Amino acid sequence: MLVMQNQNRRLAAILFTDIVGYTAMMQKDEQEAVVATQRYISVLKQFVTSHDGEILNDYGDGSLCTFQSATQAIRCAMELQRQLQMEPKVPLRVGLHVGEIFFEGGKVFGDGVNVASRIQSLSIAGSVLFSTEINSKIKNQQEFKSVPVGRFHFKNVDEPMEVFAIANDGFIVPRKKQIEGKLQNTSQRGKLIIVASLVLGILSFIMYRYYSRQNHFAGSEQSIAILPFKIFGSNKDNLGEGLVEDILIRLSKIKEIKVISNRSSNRYVNSNKSLKEIGEELSVTSIVMGSVQQIENRLRVTAQLIDCKTEKTIWADDFNKDIVQVFDIQTEVAIQIVNALKTKLTTEEKKELSKRYTDNVDAYKFYRKGRGFWDKRSPEGYDSAEANYKKAIELDPDYALAYVGLADCYTYNLKGLSQLVAMPIASDYVNKALLIDSTLGEAITTSAFIKAVFDYDFEYASRTLEKVTTSYPNYSLAHIYYGNYFVQVPRNYEKGINEIKKALRLDPLSIQVNYVLGRNYYFANRLDSAESQLRKTLVLNPKYDLAKSTLAHVLLAKKNYSEAMKLIQELPTSGPSSFQEYQGSLLSYAYALSGDIVKANQELRKTLTENPNQLPYNLAGVYIVLKDYQNALSRIEQAYEMREVSVVFLKVDPVLEPIRNEPRVKAIMKKMQLE
Repeated sequence: MLVMQNQNRRLAAILFTDIVGYTAMMQKDEQEAVVATQRYISVLKQFVTSHDGEILNDYGDGSLCTFQSATQAIRCAMELQRQLQMEPKVPLRVGLHVGEIFFEGGKVFGDGVNVASRIQSLSIAGSVLFSTEINSKIKNQQEFKSVPVGRFHFKNVDEPMEVFAIANDGFIVPRKKQIEGKLQNTSQRGKLIIVASLVLGILSFIMYRYYSRQNHFAGSEQSIAILPFKIFGSNKDNLGEGLVEDILIRLSKIKEIKVISNRSSNRYVNSNKSLKEIGEELSVTSIVMGSVQQIENRLRVTAQLIDCKTEKTIWADDFNKDIVQVFDIQTEVAIQIVNALKTKLTTEEKKELSKRYTDNVDAYKFYRKGRGFWDKRSPEGYDSAEANYKKAIELDPDYALAYVGLADCYTYNLKGLSQLVAMPIASDYVNKALLIDSTLGEAITTSAFIKAVFDYDFEYASRTLEKVTTSYPNYSLAHIYYGNYFVQVPRNYEKGINEIKKALRLDPLSIQVNYVLGRNYYFANRLDSAESQLRKTLVLNPKYDLAKSTLAHVLLAKKNYSEAMKLIQELPTSGPSSFQEYQGSLLSYAYALSGDIVKANQELRKTLTENPNQLPYNLAGVYIVLKDYQNALSRIEQAYEMREVSVVFLKVDPVLEPIRNEPRVKAIMKKMQLE
């Protein structure tokens, strides 16, 4: 946090940025807008830091940055635009000026700030605009080409100002008719436009009020986001974060309320945006915000529900209880929010709101820690998650959720165990959870996953997942598994992809959901969509090897061999688990597909020597391209015997197309009930 003395003044080169059409982008495709924001913030931090700048204000979709020189500022602006014009593109407005700034109460002020903001408002995506003051300092430097775009009379600025644009290759110089912004307009035409706009605005408001009275929540879904609560006092057990997440989970069990994932809400930590803006961007009608204070063994929780349109408080309350009453607080807050929204509950939903998964606070603490480690999706994280789940069960042997957590440590197998060993362990844990609570949605969903990928009981899995997605429409994992079923078995790509998109609307920043959507686009032979989606996934997590390997397959299918090879080279060469993504067989596959059979065979021999425990399914693809079909068929049979998870893709994986109609493959698909 920036802390400076009041009225601390200095001269600075000021850079203002803003994502073009961000609100409209959020309304059209929330997930795409979130990805764009994440990419923009990452690139902004990288280049501002490399040019010795400082981000003074971060508005989420825009920023105010300062530099010690005009040259540093303009170089940073140009690199920003160059990078953000590459896929996935982020349309950015940029404006620069040199002027005096000062700080008061942690906020930045000054005419220089206002002018930079006005110039930025004239900009269009792909352009860099700046004032005469900036131009005078760079015009004699050969690396910069600048041209004037006109003189403009900005609002609240006394004199007209000339504005310039970077004209280097790759940058857009806006035409005068393209330019709109925060300008004075004293002409008669301007006055007529204002009057017309007012009339249209009044008519629109009247129509809106009429229709909103007719339709406001009339049988329609309400929507809510819970912003991160402010945490005060000691919080070593993460009770504050856990309490908020569990309130969200309780509310997500209500069918009539759409609940936005905390991954999306969390990006508004310390946001300067109004609640109305946040509500529009998240497409929700209400927002919950509050605070948690933990002092020794006491918890004080304040919460309020706010209408996004009016920004008026619908409900507010505070709770001051012992830590052992944390579950009472969760229930009370959730119930009061539902009552404030005037949502009608079914009998089952009433039970879900007040449901206790454990009465042991210490067991709950270990479970929360386990969830935190599991979310890291790494072998080390899973080991720590398992240890904490087991501690929770030691304290409360009837803690069903902890058993589900243990099951998920083995269904997502990063331990190097064979599926023949891992899946029965997962099944045992999930069955224990169901014996304790046969209605637990998380356990039912994990059970359906195991039935599909290990027992190949797709009929049971689809029937079960249909019920779960109907009963718990806000549970994104169930939508993922259900979407995968439609892709893998009946090859109903459209329905499968739509189901994954439901999960994405609930959890737009989830690496897993983003990846699965991209992979399923690949299976559906929608290669452009697959490439775009997988690139978005890598923006969210550049180190996600599964997305890299799948994107490499997409690029190879599009004959973009050079870029595919670069991605494959980024994969690790070895590791603790055969279930992770490595270069080995994929590199050999890429060489063979590009026509270099010699290198393909060399790489295959090398990887079989260095990593003899390569997954048979992956090796099958190499043998197919090398036209060694007998070896390929043997590897597929081996993968089936080992119960590799990937075998469920036999019917849809494009790599297997040349052998899909072979009798030996048909026989396996019949055993798996895929035929």
